[in-house]
Amino acid sequence: MFKRLFLILILLCSLTTVKAQMKDWAAGFRVGEPGGFMIKRYLPSGKNAIEVNFGTYGGLWGTNRSYQNGSFQNIGFSMNALYLWHRPTLVNSDLHYYYGAGPQFVSRNLFSNNSVFPETKRGLGAAGVAGLEYFPIDAPNLSFFAELGMYSELLPNPFFLHIQGGVGVKVNF
Repeated sequence: MFKRLFLILILLCSLTTVKAQMKDWAAGFRVGEPGGFMIKRYLPSGKNAIEVNFGTYGGLWGTNRSYQNGSFQNIGFSMNALYLWHRPTLVNSDLHYYYGAGPQFVSRNLFSNNSVFPETKRGLGAAGVAGLEYFPIDAPNLSFFAELGMYSELLPNPFFLHIQGGVGVKVNF
């Protein structure tokens, strides 16, 4: 799986033109939920970005959560694509705030109340996020971030809510 993600990253990077004065892409890792790998494309406006996240789901806020007629007792898979708005803060131009939303897909094993074996449950919903990202002057290709958000499932369990968030580091190129 990680080989495929790495190949996708290389392919995406090779499709863009390099601009010396501006970073177009970022790739990094997040500890949290969803936790894992991310890639971010800054749009030419300089005020917006698209971010895609691949990784784990259900670990940070607890692996045992009630869901429909059973409970999740494990960590699953998550993928989301977020459209982000970001701006520098008034306090420091190296510190940016951002917020955004987009679709999210999740997959976990559900242990029903009347079954011993788990059933794979897949969900599709909307994710929203807000956070802070710091671009240190001493390391212009790195950025550090902290964020908090929410996932609201639409299918198959409408309005199932799940808190998300985490911290991480990105390499900007």
